[in-house]
Amino acid sequence: MSVEQQAAGVDGTTCPPSLVELLTLVSRRVARGVTAALAEDGATLDTYRVMRALASGPGRSMSELGAVLCLPPPTATRLVDGLVDAALAYRLPDPGDGRRVLVHLSPGGRLRLDRLEALVVAHESALAAELGAGRVGALVRALTDLV
Repeated sequence: MSVEQQAAGVDGTTCPPSLVELLTLVSRRVARGVTAALAEDGATLDTYRVMRALASGPGRSMSELGAVLCLPPPTATRLVDGLVDAALAYRLPDPGDGRRVLVHLSPGGRLRLDRLEALVVAHESALAAELGAGRVGALVRALTDLV
């Protein structure tokens, strides 16, 4: 279905697509493709995102993970619990505040993340081939500015 078809109103008239609509459609399309690629390794997009966030630092609190990934606390907890159960992550007390717990990616988690990154890179390369590397680069720069 084209953007024009998706933007068509109930009465059959076509509305010009809005920025929000276009971003939503593109986000969902890319997420579907990445989700399928990650499923090859038994992973989900949210699990991959949590693992990437954990790999980017020396440990993160649950509240930091939720905020960085825009995940509700119960979802972040469920995802981290799954990673801990699979020995892909572990929890330790925060050395600066003994009341807090920090989540860390385990060495096994880093190996798994490397495999998942390869799947995502392959998917992104296919997108770049389809759309053109220049267009993808411009899109990444524009979205980076928005974030």
